[in-house]
Amino acid sequence: MSKVFQASRGLLKIAQTCHGLTRVLPVRKTVGKGVRNEPVAKIYHLRLPVRTLTIQTIQFKKDPMEYPLLTGAHHWRRKMRTTFRCLDANSDGYITKDDYAITARRCAQFLDLNDERAQHILNQRIAMWEIIPKGTEDPSKVSEEEYINSAPPVFNRNSFRQDFLPMVISMDFDAMDIDGDGLISNEEHKAFFYGLHIPVDESKKIFDVMDTNKDGLISIDEFAHAWTEFFLTEDPNNIYDVLFGKLAD
Repeated sequence: MSKVFQASRGLLKIAQTCHGLTRVLPVRKTVGKGVRNEPVAKIYHLRLPVRTLTIQTIQFKKDPMEYPLLTGAHHWRRKMRTTFRCLDANSDGYITKDDYAITARRCAQFLDLNDERAQHILNQRIAMWEIIPKGTEDPSKVSEEEYINSAPPVFNRNSFRQDFLPMVISMDFDAMDIDGDGLISNEEHKAFFYGLHIPVDESKKIFDVMDTNKDGLISIDEFAHAWTEFFLTEDPNNIYDVLFGKLAD
């Protein structure tokens, strides 16, 4: 079974997973490895009720269809290698469901969440695992090369950029927006970095880059622009290259 076909199956799972959980109304423009055993930094107690449905509208600063097709350039592969190693929470060379569970537990630990909120974060992360393309030989895990090589055919598909990309971005945003107020705070972003074993002190750098209106919060539109600039560009001088911390070699 080809990797492209596997990737396409992953796209179908995105639609299935998001249906009934997160509905996104995309607005189209007519123009055009950190330390593993660091101490826990508990910031505050979050005791908010678990969200049910999230309805979001994304106003892209630059329409995803305007980005050139990816070629898999060396610099872009470094970015994919970086994200893979962040998601490989136990550093065994594969991304598995357990890795997503680890990131959820670390995020809940950082924010000292109650059991209900911690379970909600875990459910979100597992849903994210379910939609990514799986290995061609063993669907229970994804190797680094499979992760990197399967990405361009997916990201270059018109159907992904037009229809599924807003859903993926919305799911990622919701996973970071712990209190469900529609905005990402500094502490929520730090918790995200902590969950992925990215040094927390690197959070401020990328947070300030994403916070384009300098109000101290990240909106869904600001997050969407950062996401597309990171994943859909191959420019080595792009300021959003630090979205997941320092790039891997």
